[in-house]
Amino acid sequence: MADIPLLVTSQNSSSERRISPHWTLAHLKSRLEPVTGIPSCSQRLSLFIAHSETPILLTPPDGRVDDDYTVGEFRNALVPFARVQVDDTRPVSSQENYVDVSGVEKFELSQEEYAKRDDTVLAWKKRNQLGRFAASTDVAKVSPRAVLEAKRLQIGQRCRVAEPSERRGVVRFLGSVPELPSAGAKEDDPVWVGVEFDEPVGKNDGSVKGVKYFEARRNHGSFFRPDKVEVGDFPEIDDLFAEDDEEV
Repeated sequence: MADIPLLVTSQNSSSERRISPHWTLAHLKSRLEPVTGIPSCSQRLSLFIAHSETPILLTPPDGRVDDDYTVGEFRNALVPFARVQVDDTRPVSSQENYVDVSGVEKFELSQEEYAKRDDTVLAWKKRNQLGRFAASTDVAKVSPRAVLEAKRLQIGQRCRVAEPSERRGVVRFLGSVPELPSAGAKEDDPVWVGVEFDEPVGKNDGSVKGVKYFEARRNHGSFFRPDKVEVGDFPEIDDLFAEDDEEV
């Protein structure tokens, strides 16, 4: 007979096991001891089939013992994926409790002692300047002119704007635009970057409320705060050749 898959449950465990019909009850209990933590001599095995609430006790008949009674002799009861419940017959005071951890000694470390150690996540974050130990890079706290100087933006540079999706173009204007709102700006006269896009993905033609700041075709121009514009080697994207490159 082939091995039979059974679900083995106890007070502290639940797992699927394959049982050989050729095993004796004594051997089965010895195999269940490391699974359930219950000594083989203190195990009571009950078999539940499907949704039945009435268990079948896996005990040898009168005159037989666990050592000479095989699991296969319960052939009418052992069906695949039946459940074997393993109960502990010892007094409660003698049973191991693997669920209640209230009495287990725990390792405790105060916040002060933890902060002094050099082998912790906290120490690693400090060394690598991560999280709250990182240098402040919040652009919202830096003035637009400081961002402009840090990026060294210049008219004529290739650039891209990454949000909400990548758009590429050329820097065409740097300076103040009184017609644009300055809410939230750190300066009375905030700096704006005028970009002429390669594609018609902008909002204007380089004009704001009738005032022309740079030349651009319709829907090819837009104005941004300096922290939104990245300059570098961003060539114009050729969609035709981009599709050809993907062919093999």
